[in-house]
Amino acid sequence: MQIQLQLKPKTTLEIPLNYNYQLQSAIYSKLREIGVSDFWHDLGFGDKEAFKLFVFGPLKGNYKIEDKKIIFDDTVSLEIRSSIFDFCDDFQRSIEKNTTFKFFDEALSVCSASITNRHINSKRVVFKTASPIVLHTISGDGKTVYLKPESDEFLERLHENFYKKYYACYETEPPEIKIYLLDIGKKVVTKYKEIWVTAYNCTLEVEGPYDALEFLYNSGFGERNSQGFGMVDII
Repeated sequence: MQIQLQLKPKTTLEIPLNYNYQLQSAIYSKLREIGVSDFWHDLGFGDKEAFKLFVFGPLKGNYKIEDKKIIFDDTVSLEIRSSIFDFCDDFQRSIEKNTTFKFFDEALSVCSASITNRHINSKRVVFKTASPIVLHTISGDGKTVYLKPESDEFLERLHENFYKKYYACYETEPPEIKIYLLDIGKKVVTKYKEIWVTAYNCTLEVEGPYDALEFLYNSGFGERNSQGFGMVDII
């Protein structure tokens, strides 16, 4: 399911170039208003790995960049997706309770909020990243190595990540899917808290059952989805 928000600042909205952590915190803050953030923040789904099973995209609107800040001069749109109905229902209830979205030191007014459920009716879909994909491995000396789309391990880890998330969500054997790399986009280096995260934009073709493709669309590709990485658009 997809949550579409239109947010309006009092005047302008000035934020740093790297804002994923603060935007994630704002989402959890809304859920905290109705007392459900502990589950979505701390627990999630799965035993060995906790998957939050939601993803959000970059803020959109009219903006300019000055002094390493993004300045929005009007309404800002935000899309949040989840394959879990309860997450979307909880978030909608938080908006109904309080139509203010606190982001950094700004109290943005929620002009509109809508929930849709886009269905995929093809078993072969081309996805293009709306926010870059993160995948990593650990080297022999214990360092984090972020995988490039052209590496052999990238697609392998995408498959593995999907299977783990799907099983954590439904506790049933995941369906088989095939992922093909069609195009490689820009590398993006983002600061999340005090960590620099390397992610990659790309275009992927995925073949599989409808529900598996919808799950990927709503949950995101790769790692750190709840931190704003791995959201895709359908081409």
